Amino acid sequence: MQHKHEKIFILFFREAELGNWQNFHIEEISKKLKMKIKDLKTLIPNKNHFLKFYNSKVDEEVIKGISEDELKISSSDEIIQEYFMSKLEIMAKYKFAFINILNNSIKDPGFILINLKSNTDSINKFLNKVSKKEKDINRIVLTKLLLGVWILAFNKWLYEEDNDELWLATVNKGINKIKKNTNLFSKI
Repeated sequence: MQHKHEKIFILFFREAELGNWQNFHIEEISKKLKMKIKDLKTLIPNKNHFLKFYNSKVDEEVIKGISEDELKISSSDEIIQEYFMSKLEIMAKYKFAFINILNNSIKDPGFILINLKSNTDSINKFLNKVSKKEKDINRIVLTKLLLGVWILAFNKWLYEEDNDELWLATVNKGINKIKKNTNLFSKI
């Protein structure tokens, strides 16, 4: 990820790891970065938007890592499995911070809405990369179903003690259910 952004991630996640998520302010991060507050707020308007910003940078990295050859030889569902796995691998170094952020913010409706939209946008961005078809109702339904799979897998990844098999099984099971009960993958 970009060097400038990595410093931002480190500082936000460090506050979360230290248990300071509720008490620190974005202005403190701008001072530590020696960055104007308005420049930082252009990227991250407030703490509720931090994971959205992080998510977008992870998506950029994951999408860059997908080759055209891989798209040609893999099925849509295999590519989506790889997408979920790649995201969680990148996010793993901040897992404890994610736990603290979510435990402190889960009752904040603004946080929930921002991050649900961010994850929906993330899946859409990825589907745009792997699909040659225009967005339609099938894509919208598939996005919502994949969002459900992502949320379930993310929660398994987050709260199960380093058991990759559980979240991976959740991804596989969710994708297989979508494949078995719909023809949505064939329509992307």
